Amino acid sequence: MSPNTQPPQISSLIRLLDDRDPFVTDQVGNRLVELGTEAVPFLEMASRGENLTLKTRALKILERIAPQELADAFRSLSQTPDDIDLEKGILLLMQFGHPSANPEQVHQQLDQLAEGLAPKIKLEEPATQILGQLTDYLFRRRGFHGNQDNYADPDNSYFDTVLKNKTGLPIALSVLCILIGQRLQIPIVGIGLPYHFIAKYNSAADPIFFDPFHRGRVLTPEKCSEIVQGFGVKFEPHYLSPVNHREILTRMTQNLVIAYQKLGEEEKVGALKEYSQILMGQRERGR
Repeated sequence: MSPNTQPPQISSLIRLLDDRDPFVTDQVGNRLVELGTEAVPFLEMASRGENLTLKTRALKILERIAPQELADAFRSLSQTPDDIDLEKGILLLMQFGHPSANPEQVHQQLDQLAEGLAPKIKLEEPATQILGQLTDYLFRRRGFHGNQDNYADPDNSYFDTVLKNKTGLPIALSVLCILIGQRLQIPIVGIGLPYHFIAKYNSAADPIFFDPFHRGRVLTPEKCSEIVQGFGVKFEPHYLSPVNHREILTRMTQNLVIAYQKLGEEEKVGALKEYSQILMGQRERGR
């Protein structure tokens, strides 16, 4: 903490949030936002107090600081020399949209899904059989499916609601397969087709493309080409190459940019664009 922002001085700023002069409260609020994480413990204390005005204003400032804290977290995640931790990334993204969601609870739900599938998986079996067990479990027995009725809903990208509602965008359901696969040593990777993300059982001997948005239907390379061309895009063979976790998280972030642009929520758009730039600065391709 810098010499100019010792705890007593921050406490004094917090008390000024209760001032009747809007000019004063605006200036104080802006200063507390500038202080960012230094002010958070004091604001959290005020938000739990009995003074309703102070509580309301403290909560609003915490909401303004939260995107800054997440930017720092994305920056830290992005600094790894190798690929990023995909699960940590999707949990950070979830905290942006749903600050009250519990990351540990989501982690445990993913563990429980993997535990439910584990008895069915025998890694020495053929790829078709292992993948069939995975897709049958997730998309038939557990009921996960693509949200075709409300495709543009931001909740299709946040993992607390994906797990709760059992629906999401193509990339979110592909990530679900990847994360369950990681827990059970099933080699699932993401395939970044333009406008429609899919997954792949990544076996050198028997690779299999499949579509989690459509309940895990198996796809040939020719069918993948048809999907791409259906969006008016010329198919390129490199579209069938696996994408890394950094690219997956960047694309999920960009999908949320598109969703919030449609809703006119420009503050969220700005924050998400910053996260995307921190991760990769990759061009938008969507879905």
